[in-house]
Amino acid sequence: ILAQAVLPHVVLAADRGPVSVGYFQAFERSLQLTMSTSHAIFVYGTLKRGFTNYTRYLGVAEAEGKATCLGEATTTSRFPMTLRPPHLLPATNAPLLLDSEGVGELVCGEVFVVDDSTLEAMDLLEGVKKGKYHRRNVQVRLHSGEEQVIDCGTYFFPPSEDLLTLPRLTTYGPEQHAIYSPSGPVKEEIRELCQRSHVFKPVKDLSSESLSVIGRPSFTSPRWLVAA
Repeated sequence: ILAQAVLPHVVLAADRGPVSVGYFQAFERSLQLTMSTSHAIFVYGTLKRGFTNYTRYLGVAEAEGKATCLGEATTTSRFPMTLRPPHLLPATNAPLLLDSEGVGELVCGEVFVVDDSTLEAMDLLEGVKKGKYHRRNVQVRLHSGEEQVIDCGTYFFPPSEDLLTLPRLTTYGPEQHAIYSPSGPVKEEIRELCQRSHVFKPVKDLSSESLSVIGRPSFTSPRWLVAA
C-alpha cells in the first residue's frame, strides 16, 4: 500500500534521471520500513542471515519491520578479515574485520537497512562505546540488479601486527560459523532495542524532492532512506 501511495512521487523523481530496475527494487524494499530515519549497514559475520546473532537480534528486528535485507554485497576496497584467535578474549572464534584498507581481500556480506534503535542495538552488540569495535562507512557493491554501489556503516576491529599475520577470509560461511562460540546468553537489552516500536513517517511527508535521490549511481550516506 505504501509503495503504491508513493509511486506518483517516484515517477516525478524519475524525470531527474534514469531509474534502473535494480535501484528501484532496492528502494521499494526500503520503503517497507516506513520509519523516521534509517541506516544502511554491511554485515559480514554472525549477523548474516541464518547465523547466531541474526537469529538473536537482527532477525528479530526484521520480523518486527525494523530492518530489511537488500541482499548480498561485496566491499569495493580490500580489507583483512580473519577469525578471532584463542588468546584474544573472549575466545568466540568470531570474524574480525580489520580496519586496514587496501590489505587483504574484497569481503562478502549482506546489506540491511535498519531503524535508529536497531542501529543502537548493533552498536551495543559490537561494543562501540566500550571501544571494542568502531563503525565507519565503506562502499559495497550489491550483487542483485545492476550491482549499484552504496555507502554502508560496518564494524571494524582495530588492526594489530599479530592479527594481520593470521589467515584471511573473503566470506564468513557455515564452516567458520560451526566453531563460533557466543560469549554468553541472549542480551535482553539488545534484543529489546530490536523489538522497540519505530516511529512511522506519514506518506504525505514524502515529496518528490525527498525522492530525488533515485537515478543517482550510488547512495551518499548510510542514512539513505529518502524519507529523511
